[in-house]
Amino acid sequence: MLGYCGINCDECAAYKGTVNTDVGLLEKVAGSYGDGTFSAPDWVCLGCTPADQGFLAKDCATCKIRNCAIEKKVQNCAACDTYESCQMPKDLIKGEHEALCKRMEWLRERFLTLQTERPAAG
Repeated sequence: MLGYCGINCDECAAYKGTVNTDVGLLEKVAGSYGDGTFSAPDWVCLGCTPADQGFLAKDCATCKIRNCAIEKKVQNCAACDTYESCQMPKDLIKGEHEALCKRMEWLRERFLTLQTERPAAG
């Protein structure tokens, strides 16, 4: 499962901690992310999609990328008309998130290919 920003939930420590009922991992996440603002239970997360996900980490609930994608009704940033000019995904994927950057570029490429292959509805 991919988040709106392209993060692979299976690689996310909060998601892994939740699905494996690993409180120790959730405590580690709480100590490592979000400036210690949230406790381990606040990191319980089953991924940020769908929009009405009930078990969503508090930090992810305020994610600008997630909120934007929900508002625009797109599956992820790569499917957005403003992807190339939008600064939000660029800020997230720069630097240490090389795999995420590659994933989003691949998704964008695939999305654009599908748009040209599919006949327009109407």
